[in-house]
Amino acid sequence: MSSIKGLQLEHDSLIPVQEHFDALTQKVTLGFVLVGILTFAFMTKIDVLLESLLIHLNPCDDSSCLVLYEPASWSVVRWLSAVFLSILLILPIALYSMCSFASPGLTNREARMFNRWTLLSAISAYISLFVLFYFLIPLIYEFGDKIHRDMNLETKYDAIALFTFALSIFWAILITYVIAFATMTAGALGLVTESNQDWWRTRILGIGAIVMWLSLPGGWNGINIALVSVMILILEGSIRRSVRATGDVLTLRPMFDHEGRRRLILYVGISDNDEDFMLQNLPENTAFLRCNSLANNITERDRIVDTVVSYRITDTIVIGCDESQLPSSFKSVITSANCSMWFLQDGDDESIVMLQKRILGPNNLPNN
Repeated sequence: MSSIKGLQLEHDSLIPVQEHFDALTQKVTLGFVLVGILTFAFMTKIDVLLESLLIHLNPCDDSSCLVLYEPASWSVVRWLSAVFLSILLILPIALYSMCSFASPGLTNREARMFNRWTLLSAISAYISLFVLFYFLIPLIYEFGDKIHRDMNLETKYDAIALFTFALSIFWAILITYVIAFATMTAGALGLVTESNQDWWRTRILGIGAIVMWLSLPGGWNGINIALVSVMILILEGSIRRSVRATGDVLTLRPMFDHEGRRRLILYVGISDNDEDFMLQNLPENTAFLRCNSLANNITERDRIVDTVVSYRITDTIVIGCDESQLPSSFKSVITSANCSMWFLQDGDDESIVMLQKRILGPNNLPNN
């Protein structure tokens, strides 16, 4: 095994870690500066914006039922609203900077997944916020106010509570989305399996419930309990989908060599003829991928890298290709993923058995 720490992709450049930290610091500093400037700019118009939003959220026909019990807290609302609007305004810039910073260190599949996630996240955030503040929350307030009027009650609503309730729901949606996406990403990478799904379930649901409980205002009131319950149901659904997504795309099972080390073996056949390598002729519990030209096609090499990383392959056996035909950079990538490479010119049963006997030991071969 290689002593190199971390996966080194073929297109990676040898840049000192300090340069990455410098670039990250510059982007983060720029973000904070923009948020600060926009916050002070919004503060000049924040009263007009909050007034129009209060009129929209107000379930009464006029403003006589709106009261302010804690004037000092209203100042906090004004500043937080300005900061919130600033973050929403620079969110596209922040997401673009995040993608450009992370893309050089991602494989092709990871980059596509990450870019798709950032785009969907931004769109979902804006749509959720719009629907929440302009349709869902006013509808809930009108429904509650109708119940109060039917009971001949004189209604007075705290202006701060109107905002707090709406922001609590949006915050719960945001937390649920982030944790659910992280769960599904772990599933796509092959980390959530039938054997460890209970381990993941305990931590995902526990972390989500604790974060929600500590961050929502009001403690264990009825609304917060309902939000936590809905979040748990959604996260449970994402866990189940993740387990299905990590089903055996490769018929792969761990084996143990003569020293007791866990081995996952992947066979890679280099041929454009499907009959050259038959999957059923390979040893049990191993995986098989077919490539047309691994030496000249970086897309196929990236596919091998994705498979090795996702399934934590320990041994890759290349059939129909000599070691000298593959780029040294590709071999370094596989080595940096803590995976050994083996080569077979012919894919006959005898050669496969002999090589696997060398990997696992003579007394640890699986049945054919």
